Amino acid sequence: MPNGSSHGKIAPAKLTFVVLSGPDKPSRTFEASKLKLTVLVLSGFVLIGAISVILMVYTPLGQVFFPNFFSTQAEQLDRIEVLESEVQSFQNELTSLTIYNEKLREVLGDTVKPEISAAATSGNSGSPLQSDVNSASPASKIHLAAENGSPSVMSSVEAAENATSFLPLIMPVSGFISRGVDYAIGHYGIDIAASLGEPIVAPAPGEVIFSDWTLTGGNTLVIAHPGDFLTVYKHCERVLVGVGTKVSRGEAIALVGSTGTTSTGPHLHFELWHDGKNLNPENYLLKTN
Repeated sequence: MPNGSSHGKIAPAKLTFVVLSGPDKPSRTFEASKLKLTVLVLSGFVLIGAISVILMVYTPLGQVFFPNFFSTQAEQLDRIEVLESEVQSFQNELTSLTIYNEKLREVLGDTVKPEISAAATSGNSGSPLQSDVNSASPASKIHLAAENGSPSVMSSVEAAENATSFLPLIMPVSGFISRGVDYAIGHYGIDIAASLGEPIVAPAPGEVIFSDWTLTGGNTLVIAHPGDFLTVYKHCERVLVGVGTKVSRGEAIALVGSTGTTSTGPHLHFELWHDGKNLNPENYLLKTN
């Protein structure tokens, strides 16, 4: 027969906690079931979480630990405007560098064949040769104009009329001009015959933007001057200044040489450019410094 006594039932498991006291006070014990202990722990986590959320929302702690989440809409818009401004500034700088690089490539003779515009191909821009002149780079325009006798394109001297603070230039080297500008053969500067190793000086203040070896020009130097002017020095025996160097008028920058494939003897090939247009240096040089 089944035994109705309660001795056969298993008592629920309980955890006993003992709090030890000093010698004057007896120790105390607490009993709690696993269920009650679990509920107590979960309640503690919920309470701590609620307090943390309240502190994050209603105090500056939220912006300190989670600035992107707790920042106001106005602050986010301000950050977006700052980022857009930085991107625009970077784009402007990149465009400026691209244009400047194209001008420098033209000065160094690294020109690209000009493309004919759509209007030219449709027959609305006159002769094909005139279309090439209109769509060419500044250096190519000068070359094409020289071949066809177009004074309106060749007269790039007017571009420097207002640069009174920069001009006239002093002679970059002591010698005599052995060859002038000749656009028909692509000679965009003057040749100044001088002794090998003769010092070459800066004809005006500026900053060195190119100092390296080129195949035809040998040791080549390019200096940027105020007002978008560039001066070019080719066939140097040795260059005395590096890129980024600021030079003053009359300061030694290189030595006369005969480097490069197009050089036939010691001389300085000197070019003058303004805003991508080639100028004849003889019109701006003081023959006697």
